[in-house]
Amino acid sequence: MATKTKGKSAVTTDGDVHSDVQIIPLKPLDQWRPLENVRSLLFLVVREILDEKAMRDSLDRLIRDHLPILGARIEFKKTDLEYRLPKSFPPTYSLFEWTSKTVESSLEDTNLLPQGSHSDSALSFAPSNIPEMEKEWTPSSWPVERKYEKPNAPLLFVHITKYTHTTVVALNIPHCVADQLGFASLINAWMSVLNGEAPPEFLELGLNALDGPKLSQKELRMKGTYRILSGREHATKFIPYISEFARCSKEIRRTLFLPTEVVDELRQRCMEKLKAKYGEEAATLSNADVITAILAKFAYLDRSLSKMVTLSTSLNMRGRHPALPADKPYLHNALSFAVARLPIAKTPLAEVAYQNRLAVNEELQLKNIERSLAVTKELYKRKYPLHVVEPSDLSYAITNWCGAWRVIDFGPAVVKTEDSDLTAGANTRAVPLVFGHSFQRNYPTRFSSQIMCKADGGYWCDFTTIPKTMAKVESLLKSDPKLQSL
Repeated sequence: MATKTKGKSAVTTDGDVHSDVQIIPLKPLDQWRPLENVRSLLFLVVREILDEKAMRDSLDRLIRDHLPILGARIEFKKTDLEYRLPKSFPPTYSLFEWTSKTVESSLEDTNLLPQGSHSDSALSFAPSNIPEMEKEWTPSSWPVERKYEKPNAPLLFVHITKYTHTTVVALNIPHCVADQLGFASLINAWMSVLNGEAPPEFLELGLNALDGPKLSQKELRMKGTYRILSGREHATKFIPYISEFARCSKEIRRTLFLPTEVVDELRQRCMEKLKAKYGEEAATLSNADVITAILAKFAYLDRSLSKMVTLSTSLNMRGRHPALPADKPYLHNALSFAVARLPIAKTPLAEVAYQNRLAVNEELQLKNIERSLAVTKELYKRKYPLHVVEPSDLSYAITNWCGAWRVIDFGPAVVKTEDSDLTAGANTRAVPLVFGHSFQRNYPTRFSSQIMCKADGGYWCDFTTIPKTMAKVESLLKSDPKLQSL
């Protein structure tokens, strides 16, 4: 944040003047509902012994010298959020909360994750789900939503779990501070400081730089897109869910592993079918399209064949909007949403993946990114919660975090032992498995999935559905491990 000083006051280009703090309003993209209440939790599993003291000291330096905004506090001003950033950090001021514990066993002994190689295996479920990982890898005192924070709580919480050959780094930060790519940029900057390097300067934009154009009500309410619902539509959009929860209120949440080899084969098979149907001009699928289709098909295995579903995919604007160059780290949120509508239960896997790809390609056009920015600004102004769905439809939302972790490397934090080769140790890459969740608690999770990371030979997904449907998914994986029938 650009600042000027005048006497004992600090003046921000986006904020008010105070004698001891800078008041910095949060951008609309950082505080739409429920973003203002969500805290994002990450569990980074590093199969190395990490230097806890060096990590803590370098995080302190990162905040003091490079990213002081992480040492701020967030408070409501009437109905909006604002940072309260001290002009200087007093000696007793808490920049972050740090805790740790040591477990006298290996991570493998805990049975939290599958053992051995997974790259040649079929689709499978891990032994533990995300809530169980959270219980093992975080203190029970952590606020899991902002409404549970104690007064003057820091933004960032860190907890280190040390196993005999593995370190789990758990991080907890408000979603209004950063999305997953912002979170990853924070971690990369942290590791740069630990490695004795100055991190790249983070991009800062003006308060209204990503508000989008002024649109008419007709444009804001364009059906079949990420849009503003009318008051009547808001009132009726929950009707299709009443029968869903009357049918079954219980949910089962699992960690699903999809081997890269299996996904690659499915993508090739889907492309062959699409070219036969649409010709050589058929849009090229990505693995993310195929995984999106798999998760959606799994979620609706036990639903009515004719039921229409609004399928939405979150997209990151970095490198796709002129104000957000790909080579500049940006801490804040920068998301838009691609939307496809189709009866998922009766639609073949290849077609679900294809319709998702067409929606993504459409949303990645700059004019549509700009339109999404305007819709988000309007959501923020009206205090509407985000729920991408057409009234009368059910919904399914996919969030893909994989792109955020492509260059994450805890190598600088790896403890160098006397027995290790110092040159090799200095070049150690420590790429983590990344798990976590980023939504309000005590809400149904069966209508969304997160593709959390790509590591250890495949993709790790957070998947929830009702018991009857989960049983059908398990049966399908046994009878049709290559998903030919989808």
